Parts: sequence; structure tokens; C-alpha cells
Amino acid sequence: MKTSWLLIGSLVLLLAACSEDKITEDTDTDKVEVSITTEIQTKATVTTTFEKDDAMNLYAKAYGRIDAPDMVENITATYTGSSWEIVPAIRLSKEEKSFIYAVSPYVEGVNDLSAIPVDISKQQDILYSGNFVPVTYTTHVAKLTLKHALSLVTFNISSQGYAGNGKLKGISISGEEVYTSGTLNVQTGQVKGTGKENVGLVIDKEITSGGWTSDLPRLWWIPFNTKTKTAVLQVRIDDKEYQVKFPEVEMKGGFQYIFRLVLTDYGIEFIPDQTETISLNQDTDEMGQLEGYGVLRLTHSGQNLLLPTLTGDNIFGNVSWGDGVNESYSVGLSHPYTSGTSRQIVIESWNSNGFELKNIEGIDVIDISSY
Repeated sequence: MKTSWLLIGSLVLLLAACSEDKITEDTDTDKVEVSITTEIQTKATVTTTFEKDDAMNLYAKAYGRIDAPDMVENITATYTGSSWEIVPAIRLSKEEKSFIYAVSPYVEGVNDLSAIPVDISKQQDILYSGNFVPVTYTTHVAKLTLKHALSLVTFNISSQGYAGNGKLKGISISGEEVYTSGTLNVQTGQVKGTGKENVGLVIDKEITSGGWTSDLPRLWWIPFNTKTKTAVLQVRIDDKEYQVKFPEVEMKGGFQYIFRLVLTDYGIEFIPDQTETISLNQDTDEMGQLEGYGVLRLTHSGQNLLLPTLTGDNIFGNVSWGDGVNESYSVGLSHPYTSGTSRQIVIESWNSNGFELKNIEGIDVIDISSY
């Protein structure tokens, strides 16, 4: 019982000193540098890996909102062929955390994450991070899973009794709500169309009676909905221009739409019941919100420590034992020390709503100020 009162007294003293501790400045040696790894969600033959010298915008926010203040401004991440070089570096002290967003390819001078410029005339696969990835002093590698923002509109044309040469020369799309430029929200992946510049595909491909089995003509496009407004496909075949209305389809970002058409001497038509939809992303674009983030710190001077048991559902986190050893949190985790020197243990967790301390031996102070 005496030990418990000493522990509570130490806790009160620690909490009273919190405001004083905050004015202490960290030196560079007290900070870690944030790094990133990337994975591209895809099921189709689109961008699956990055090439050397590819670059993207990186954003380090003070908290988990796209409109939060930047901890570091104007960050570029450049792929070296094996890792990402981040300039300027993102450095975190023990008390700091940051929330990382990303968009590829790199667009210079863009700071509004709700309005990243999109221009499909460049025909680039635009990738975005979605919800933030948190980083801290102990977990400073941001694992970014990037998703496809645009629709991939693909065409397969077969001929039936067509007397011409059947040379496909060009493809373009138009319509009242068909846009070729706009803005991307990095968190939601939604693209808002604003401009209608002329964009098309110049091609030289022979149309056959069986259609194509590979290298289908395709265009990255801002998603459009033909259930509400008409969209028209313009094709040029043997120097003749054709226009045909799209079948009903409600396009979404991160999907490939394969449209099949048939060419005859009388014109060209979509085959509505043969339209194929393929998800470019492996999973849903929505990420569950991370809840219950907290950091619990213990000052310990014993030779063995049994961690507190965190309470809550689906708890995960990391433990820094204060002697250079870090590992993932699990219930019943303990750690031996070679000496009884005083040290600080950091328990970082998500989804925890409390903790139970079954053994206080060797624990001098419990800091719950960030928990």
C-alpha cells in the first residue's frame, strides 16, 4: 500500500511538470527521420511499380486532416530505384507525431490537398494515398498504399461484313459532363471535373473480325455517368469519322471499363451487354478510421518489466523498451534488463481505451499525459 501512494505521488508530480517539460527544445540528435515505403493497389495491367527518378508530392500534417498545418512544407519524394529520397526531410522528436499523405505524379507548388490539379491530356496514372498514415518517433516508416484515381476507358472493336481496310486512326470522348481536367481530393480520391479541353488517342490499329486479344486502345479519364447525361465516342476509321453514344454506365475512379463495339458497312455500335468492369484497386478505397491513439510512458528501474495490459478491441501498437529494443505490442509482454538503471519505456497504441497494471515493481513513474 505504501508503494501505491508513492506511485500516485510521482504521477502527480509528473503531470504538474508537463508544461515545463514542453518548453525544452529537442536537438537534432533527439530526432528521427521519417521514411516511406510504397505499394500500389492494382489488379490490372497499369502502374504496378515505380521507376527510378519517379517523384511524388508528400505532405506531413500536424494532425489527421488534409487541411491541418504542414509540419514540413513543399516535400518531394523521389524514387532512387530501391528507396525514396525525401526532400526536405521530415524529422520528429520523441513528443511529436505526423500524418502523411501522398499523390503521384509530382505536381509543383500544390498545397491544397482537396484540389490537386488533374490534366488527362498527359495520360498519366494518378495515384493517391487516401487517409493519412501516422508516423511517430518510434514508428517513423510510413507504409503508403497508393490507389488509382481515374477511370481507365478501354475499347475492343470487331468488324462484321465491313468492306473497308478497317484501320483505326483515332479515339476521343465528349459529352455535357465529360471532363478532361479537374481537381483531386487526396483523402477521398474524388475527382471534380472543371475543364473540357480536346483530348484523344492517335493510333494505327487494324480492326479484325475477332477483335483484339491484347494491347487494347485505352484512355485515362475523369469518371463520368451516362445514366444522367449522354456521352459520345468519336472514332476515326479509314479516314471516316463516326460518332456513337455510350451505353448506360456510372464510372468510378479506380475502375477499368472495357467497351466492346462492332463495325459494319453501316456504322459502328456498342455491344451493351458485353461491357466489362474491372477494379484496379485490390480492396475498397475506404480505410477505417484509426481510433484511440495514445502514448503511455513508464519510468522503470528494475531488471524485468511486465507491460500493462491495454484494454479495448483490435488493439495494436509498438513498444520501445528504453534499451534500444523495439517490438510490437501484445498482451502479457515482458522484457528483461541487464541492470536496474532507470530508463523510459514507451507504449504506443491504437484502439486502446485504458490499461491495467498488474505489477508495479520497479515502476517509478507513469506518464499518461499523451495517452
